[in-house]
Amino acid sequence: MYNNTQLLIKDSQNSHSSNSQNELEGGISQEWKQILEIISKKLVEKQTPQTFGEEQVKQPQVKTQLNAEQLKNPYILNPDEYKNQEELFNAIEHWWIYKKRKSKETIKKRLPIARRMSKHPVFPINWQKIVPEQIIAYLEYREYKENAGAHAIINEWKTVNTFAKAYGIDTSLWGYVPPQPPKPKVKIVPLPDTVYKIIHHQYSKDKYTNALVQYILTHGFIIGWRPSEIVIQKTDDVYLEDGYIIITETKKHGQPRQVFLEEELMTKYRRKSLKNWIEHWRPKVANKHSENYLYLQPNGKPFTKDYLRKYINDFVKPVWKNYHLYIMRHWCAIARLIQSKEITKKWDIWDVKERLGHEKVTTTQNYVRFAKRYYENAKYDWIRAVLKFHQEKYNMEQINSSTKGINIIKSKTPIKTYVSSGNNRSELVRTWRDSNPRSTA
Repeated sequence: MYNNTQLLIKDSQNSHSSNSQNELEGGISQEWKQILEIISKKLVEKQTPQTFGEEQVKQPQVKTQLNAEQLKNPYILNPDEYKNQEELFNAIEHWWIYKKRKSKETIKKRLPIARRMSKHPVFPINWQKIVPEQIIAYLEYREYKENAGAHAIINEWKTVNTFAKAYGIDTSLWGYVPPQPPKPKVKIVPLPDTVYKIIHHQYSKDKYTNALVQYILTHGFIIGWRPSEIVIQKTDDVYLEDGYIIITETKKHGQPRQVFLEEELMTKYRRKSLKNWIEHWRPKVANKHSENYLYLQPNGKPFTKDYLRKYINDFVKPVWKNYHLYIMRHWCAIARLIQSKEITKKWDIWDVKERLGHEKVTTTQNYVRFAKRYYENAKYDWIRAVLKFHQEKYNMEQINSSTKGINIIKSKTPIKTYVSSGNNRSELVRTWRDSNPRSTA
């Protein structure tokens, strides 16, 4: 296997070098000349301050030495201008966020990958001088010798493309095609009765901590937002009386997404609604560090995405072992598709696409095949089932006890269950507070 890998890498290197030489000699591709010029020589000479009169004549004719390609696209970076790799990485990060207006989350993932690639024992990548043959040899070595997975190779190839675009290099001319990852055949999400148990489980004896976990879970399953959207959600973007929230899409450069929600999730006093959270629970810990973030730690500080993931996982995984923070978004996509099937008798992918903020409709379409499978075993509105969780499909008083063969969906909890706080009272308990509801219930 090792000898075959060496031959494969050697053949790849020879083919790339010979093709490049032939194209240069024959004049077939002028683009390759531009690429080699960008890699081999300095693109931009540092401009000197403007002077006038005799001093202007004495200045070296720097402007005439400017690379023509740089004048066409001043956003191209010249790696020779940076003293070391870290300075270059900082420039790449700035270019990605402020020049290309791309997501901070993405570049934060790719720079560590670039650091690992630069430390590879066999084919270390020099990011200050990109050589196509070396990078392709690295990727082939990783795939065939080190047996790296398809997703790992794809992420490394994306990292290469990030740097190449910053330098004005077109990697499509290299001829490299990364492996295609297999499509997932299974997507495990909890059924509505399991979701109900998850969001009403008692996670802590501390009332605020218990409510915090339960409310994040309830809102997460029904809204289906990304973890990065949860931690930056502001109370100012919750329009209780109008019945919708504005979500800032971190994956789409901060674009707003308007989502209308059920009344139970917005304003109901006896549900884990946004109104109850904002008016009753959140003020218990809010302080000078809280600003107007929606969810606050017990110390009053907002969450980071990584800490929120660890915080919630530690509580929920003992209750349902397959839980992870992003599974709430998967569940919501499937549940909303099933809801559309129940209401409209078809899979309304466009409504779900807009609700969840999918960039491509194909992303929503991929959820349909999973929704079909789950719908065969649970043919009812998943969203309503979790919010109320008692379906009176038949009037029990009008059904003869001798009736057989009728599929009756029984209530999972008593119809008069009062859920006005973080603790779920599963039995019928009426108190003075229940008889006198108020906004801080």
